[in-house]
Amino acid sequence: MAHNSISDIAQAAAEYTHAAFHPAGDTPPPAQWAVPLDDQRHLGMTFNPNEGCAVLTAWRRAFHDAPDTDDVLGEALLRRGFDTRLGAGLVGGISPELGASLSLPLYAACDAQPLHDAADALLRELDQMERAPGEAAERLPVAPADARALLGDAQRAERDLSRLAQSCGLDALPAGSRQFDLLFDDLPGRITLHPSNRLAVADFYLHDAVAVQGSLRRAIIKSALLINQNALRGNAFAVGLDSRDFVATTARIALDRLDDDIWPRWLQYQVTQALDTRALVRSLSLDNAEISFGGVGGGAAPVAPGALA
Repeated sequence: MAHNSISDIAQAAAEYTHAAFHPAGDTPPPAQWAVPLDDQRHLGMTFNPNEGCAVLTAWRRAFHDAPDTDDVLGEALLRRGFDTRLGAGLVGGISPELGASLSLPLYAACDAQPLHDAADALLRELDQMERAPGEAAERLPVAPADARALLGDAQRAERDLSRLAQSCGLDALPAGSRQFDLLFDDLPGRITLHPSNRLAVADFYLHDAVAVQGSLRRAIIKSALLINQNALRGNAFAVGLDSRDFVATTARIALDRLDDDIWPRWLQYQVTQALDTRALVRSLSLDNAEISFGGVGGGAAPVAPGALA
């Protein structure tokens, strides 16, 4: 397999972002691509027109990922994604062919050097997550095109947030409010202004996974990572784990894209995805499952407390 340098890949990624955000001619850039850095690691890009972003992704094949072990790397990816939702908005995923992934959304064209630094940082994070998952992650360098670098007006963003809250049937928010809570039947959610003042972030809290362990927990983690990888190419949302061990979904949308038509449709899409994901998590965790043990052709005989069955 031919290998490539980070510098060469970063240059190709820069050209890709410029072609994606400033198209010339009738031939669009490819929807996605990935190239090997070495036998274990890949780098690539995806353009998501639905979200108006290009996504830089690093992949790494896991070295210690056996079916009978805890998915340490996968769980670290889900926690990192949730922890950075109000920052760079990293997304942890998995590809059956390329391994575990960590992705950085970009909202404008970007030059090669910042992409080189970002790609190198993503690869180091993947290494650290498996080698020492308990250690605090290094701060990801700010790329000029990521969500932390493109800033909006705070007062305008707060007015927009209050308008969104009112469209959900809530009262106008007090001045300076940066978030509001929602409840769809038994699904709790929260809408928060990103610190950049350009994005609205929607979080929905699905399932308390603290008691789910072993193969059931592993199945939930793998499923969440697959969902995240596929969602990078569509109406993006991501599954994560918060500090309480709650499975949660997160999505972000630019405030300047929202109007009285787009906002309710986008929010309903996020609610639907959250409900579907919650149903999957509950199924995988055997939540409320009725399990009986008995012989073929008949139920199990009652056993007195302390007696042998």
